[in-house]
Amino acid sequence: MSKLKKGLVVIGLTNLEADVYLKLLKLKKARVSQLAKATKITRTQLYPLLEKLVKKGVVEKIDKKVIIYKAVETDKIISLLHKWKREQLNLLNDIESSLEKK
Repeated sequence: MSKLKKGLVVIGLTNLEADVYLKLLKLKKARVSQLAKATKITRTQLYPLLEKLVKKGVVEKIDKKVIIYKAVETDKIISLLHKWKREQLNLLNDIESSLEKK
């Protein structure tokens, strides 16, 4: 597993979502039919995956005559990883403080 894919899984993507993101990153942008052909995932499986990726902030949906999806740049992914790490450290500190009070 690549380091980028591991990072994507760490921030909450499933392996399949990470694979779709990485393929979309290579393609730059694509319609669902193009992405289905490139990933060998059916369109009916891709639609909910892509909507989840949009909600998670790693894919953008471009509404034109035909909907096109675009992977956000990796620098935004790195920002998401940093945010996740800060949140985890804050949670760890909170847990540690709670345990010390007992």
